[in-house]
Amino acid sequence: MQNTKNGHAANPSAPLYSRPLGAQETERELRELLENIVSDEPPPPEDRTGTPDGLSITLLEHQKIGLQWMTKMESSNNRGGILADDMGLGKTIQAMATIVQTPCTDYTPVKATLIVCPVSLMDQWRREIEEKTSPRLEVLVFHGNRTNNPRDLAPYDVIITSYAVTASNYKENAPGPFHKITFHRVILDEAHTIKNKQTAAARACCLLDATYRWCITATPIQNKIEELFSLVKFLRIRPFCDWDEFRDTIAKPMNTGYHKKAIRVTAVLMKAISLRRSKKALIDGRPILDLPERNIHMTHIDFSPDERVHYEYVNQRAQARFNKYLKQGVVMKNYSSVLVLLLRLRQSCLHPHLTLTEGDSGPQPDDEGQSEETQERAAKNMNPEVIQRLLSDSATLSDIECPICMDIAQNAQILLGCGHILCKECLDAYVNTNDGSHKRCPQCRGELSMTKLVGVEAFVKVHAPHLLEQVDEEAEEEERIAKEKEQEALQRVQEYVSSAKIDKMIEILDNTASETGGQDKTIVFSQFTGFLDLIHRPLKDRGYKYLRYDGSMNIKQRADTVSKFFYDPEIKVLLVSTKCGSLGLNLTCANRVILMDVWWNPALENQAIDRVHRIGQSKPVDVHRIFINDTVEDRILALQAKKQTIADGVLGEGSANNVNRLGVQELLYLFRGGDLPEDRPSSSGASEAASSSRS
Repeated sequence: MQNTKNGHAANPSAPLYSRPLGAQETERELRELLENIVSDEPPPPEDRTGTPDGLSITLLEHQKIGLQWMTKMESSNNRGGILADDMGLGKTIQAMATIVQTPCTDYTPVKATLIVCPVSLMDQWRREIEEKTSPRLEVLVFHGNRTNNPRDLAPYDVIITSYAVTASNYKENAPGPFHKITFHRVILDEAHTIKNKQTAAARACCLLDATYRWCITATPIQNKIEELFSLVKFLRIRPFCDWDEFRDTIAKPMNTGYHKKAIRVTAVLMKAISLRRSKKALIDGRPILDLPERNIHMTHIDFSPDERVHYEYVNQRAQARFNKYLKQGVVMKNYSSVLVLLLRLRQSCLHPHLTLTEGDSGPQPDDEGQSEETQERAAKNMNPEVIQRLLSDSATLSDIECPICMDIAQNAQILLGCGHILCKECLDAYVNTNDGSHKRCPQCRGELSMTKLVGVEAFVKVHAPHLLEQVDEEAEEEERIAKEKEQEALQRVQEYVSSAKIDKMIEILDNTASETGGQDKTIVFSQFTGFLDLIHRPLKDRGYKYLRYDGSMNIKQRADTVSKFFYDPEIKVLLVSTKCGSLGLNLTCANRVILMDVWWNPALENQAIDRVHRIGQSKPVDVHRIFINDTVEDRILALQAKKQTIADGVLGEGSANNVNRLGVQELLYLFRGGDLPEDRPSSSGASEAASSSRS
């Protein structure tokens, strides 16, 4: 992209890199792209780049090789690439080494490297740079800042910001400072955040202008091959940064049964633009990281008779609702509601009390949450302009993306002032981060108050009841009968404190204590804070001293909890909420992990395990994954295993996958079982109804 003399980008909404290529240009671009493929054999030690003078630490051998590769890629036609090393190999350090190795030497209005990352990692980046560069680089954390003058960014070597701020910074008619200038380098950390090319974050990141461009992610492909396109588009890798080319060459063959060809093409593309090493990879005849072994125990158990009865009733209600959507051909239009049905089934695998509550058609409010009546009253009194904006974009209400985790929002909350939507747990964690700043909406920087929230379901009930599909008489009758039987089941289990999964967890803890003489510590992970509540009593009854780490705690409370868990030998168990505890924690004082529920995104599972299995761990690590037989958990596992083969072929090894966005056939499989669906384009509308008639 050409720049004007004052450093402003020329027409960012129509970048020159997106110009269609002719046949000869495409051939030339492909040849230049393939020239970047390097040998799998690392260079000998004498040929490796040393640690740059600007770093105050010494790079490990694999990090020296990574720095050498990144420097080579910046001098190539690509001008960047994807650093896709396994978690725990120091991708951040390699990126920092590149920043100090190749600073901006030309006179430009802005010399900075812009780092875009999740909110939760912004302060970690700042600390790493300030502690490990010498002389220290000038760093700006751009979060609450509202400057519109690009010259205000000129003094800094590194600018750190979030995906939400980057998205809000770009407006086609009034771009913010990030989209008015050319950066020396842009780095997207956790780059899979932009996997959905339709999101504001993806569009805004792709329109950032820079000399060099990098994606950092251990999981460049999480769910489907199309997710790679956003990264390729951001990197401006021609010809594949053009959607038509990517679709016709890669996505369409993958979705129409030509898997082998599509996987081969994508594998070659990844070889040309990315570097990926696993912890087990050998350099100079030794593993990159010499960690103790990690043992995964897949523990399959059965429900108690009463739990099985309860699960079948919840399943019957979910089937009735799903069948109604399927019959009417509106499964994807009610995607959020379908996910809630699956959520209920997953919760039923943990403990009956998570779903045996009044009005279990949607997520339950926290203890401090508002009543349904209060929520609806708040929804009625919302700003008319906000109401109109939400209603005009009502399609997004069934597929809500949280601006903090960039994933489908769980227990979605609307901020009454601005109307932006966030996960409840992300919101709690964000508000309780004690970094000294006044908390504002992470998307628009508007006022934020925890007393001024309304659930999405309450909003829809008040302002868009037509989106709440009325069940037909048959489905309604099925649901009524199931509800009656469910209440009978509730009376039988309401005295229960435990569940099959909790009993198995206690058994594992008891065996651990017996085998190790009470020396080993255990981390228990669950996505559901309500389930963590239910674990407290059995732990107390068995005499276990434990702590808890979740999104309701501020940063000091979290630090105190981790410190106490490390240094108090009497505390053997730490209960951790997945969403706030899978990134950035070092818990090597423990060497046992229990994963209580099946996660949509196994990348989070691997990140959780890596809190324990990482540098500093001196003992073998045992990980127990607990599943209930003959439930939706079995089908989620099978579907994930099928999707895993795609990433295996593309990346050359296992890669965490995400069943975050499912097609109709995959949803059918999750609810009904049967044969695993083939990889075909997901259908909608009339084709959904056709699917119903064939099933």
